[in-house]
Amino acid sequence: MRGVMSEFGEANGESIEAWEANAEYWDEFQGDEGSSWQRELVYPATMELLRPLPERLLEIACGNGAFARIAARAGARVTATDASGRLLELARARTGDESGITWARVDATDEAAVRGIAGGPFGAAACNMALMDMAEIGPLFAGLPAVLEAGAPFAASVLHPAFCRGPDARLFWERFESGDGRQLVTGGVKVTRYKSAGVGRGVAARGQPVMQPYFDRPLEALLGTAFERGWVLDGLMEPSFSGEDAEGRTQPDWKLLPEIPPVLVMRFRHRGG
Repeated sequence: MRGVMSEFGEANGESIEAWEANAEYWDEFQGDEGSSWQRELVYPATMELLRPLPERLLEIACGNGAFARIAARAGARVTATDASGRLLELARARTGDESGITWARVDATDEAAVRGIAGGPFGAAACNMALMDMAEIGPLFAGLPAVLEAGAPFAASVLHPAFCRGPDARLFWERFESGDGRQLVTGGVKVTRYKSAGVGRGVAARGQPVMQPYFDRPLEALLGTAFERGWVLDGLMEPSFSGEDAEGRTQPDWKLLPEIPPVLVMRFRHRGG
């Protein structure tokens, strides 16, 4: 099956080491509320797909805790996990002691570790923009049902596999003159590879200390991994930026491409049995 082809277990250690090395930089980049991508695209879509927000929420790969804080303020009791111990330390420090969030170090590529998460059963789970950072996603999909209530939703977001795929997706910008003499700019995305899974290296935030591996999976591999383990897809959103600040801009920027979604947000439910 295609889902099995998308696993790159030998690179798991490299991924975790990169996040440990980049933790302080990432924490500053994200701040209290997350970057503009999270604030404008990822978090609103995730909250929509998880509505109504459950009493107990599990977050996988919580980073510096931005989404956990949002969910906690909305009334959920959040257990936030990450494979990076340093990121968890920074999340605790940024959040303080009054949030009610429980923090736990969990490597989501370890099925036993996922099954062993305390505090459940949870009414929902979320994994924001992290599946493409995981060398193996099969263990997460296999272990997660053990800590969720029956039929609980799992919302997961990734860089859009069809449009936003590292060096294989290139933004282009064209300047042209309209019929009334105005200078206008339009842009788009040129995709040179999609079907094959692979490992690339890049940055999540420009200027970060070390590059990190990205694990590119086409939709048949990404979704196939979930389907093989008993999940069904029952919700999907493709958020894009509004493009409202396009006036006068002449450089390629995802924020100026309202018709092309750089993010895919999915909702799964496990069939059980």
